Amino acid sequence: MTLYGIPPAGMRRAMAPESGRDHAHAIADAAHAWWVTNRGGSSGRAVAVGTLAALALSAPSRAEGPDYGPLLLLLDDAQLVDALRACWNSFWTYAPDLTEAARPLHDWLSHPADSDVQGLSDYARVLIRAGLLEYCSDITRAQSDDVLGLLITRMRSYSERQSTGEFFTPAVATDFMSDVVFSSDRRPGDLLLEPAAGTGTMARSAAATMRFLGTDPAAYHWWLNDLDPLNAACCAVNAQLWRLGRQVTVSCGDALKHPRLLEEAVRERANRAIAEQKARPVLYPTSTRPPFWPWQSVPPS
Repeated sequence: MTLYGIPPAGMRRAMAPESGRDHAHAIADAAHAWWVTNRGGSSGRAVAVGTLAALALSAPSRAEGPDYGPLLLLLDDAQLVDALRACWNSFWTYAPDLTEAARPLHDWLSHPADSDVQGLSDYARVLIRAGLLEYCSDITRAQSDDVLGLLITRMRSYSERQSTGEFFTPAVATDFMSDVVFSSDRRPGDLLLEPAAGTGTMARSAAATMRFLGTDPAAYHWWLNDLDPLNAACCAVNAQLWRLGRQVTVSCGDALKHPRLLEEAVRERANRAIAEQKARPVLYPTSTRPPFWPWQSVPPS
């Protein structure tokens, strides 16, 4: 039995590519193909990547978890926007600092243009059909590649990447570097700083290596920084998708020239976000109650 041509979660898991890396590329390819066909290319990048990020965050916390796909498949464009707001509201409750760092991915939801919303529910169905929820709910798959980074790379032209000097390091390269770096002693509580993190794929490789060696990445402090606001925003989401724990700092700035100023700015932003969350528990007004997101300790009644 299928809904909108999409089989149930168990069947989607069985039909997914065997390799998590192949699965990530398939998701990014499907997302980019839809966007090029329906939106004409790289315009609306924050909407495309932000929608994928919100749906990724809504995946269940375990591979055999509940199937949230049917809750999303029947939504029209306006209802999907409401559901995306609900997802960011949940992330805001769990990690206000990371949600603030991810603002370039969701700020458009405060006043979405008609062009942002039109057809967005079809785009979401493409992502679900490609197995995004199943990919993100399985940590082994989720840490095999950087699906957000893959989509951003596809949406940036070669000339744009050349002008900024940006280079997306392939997963196989970061995996090799991580194996070399973490073959030496690393102790829980250490700070792992990446001053030019991109969308965080080096942290992904490091976390995967830690788990392979029997260490919990959440036992370390992580600081991911990038000059590009959209890249830094993806780091904030990826920190959750890759289960890096609660000791994560994400910043956007020049970590090489002005590290102290950046550190002060990050601390001030974190304090503001925490205070604002206490004063304003709901980030975006919404009529949608989100499902049981993996970071909530008690399911909504």
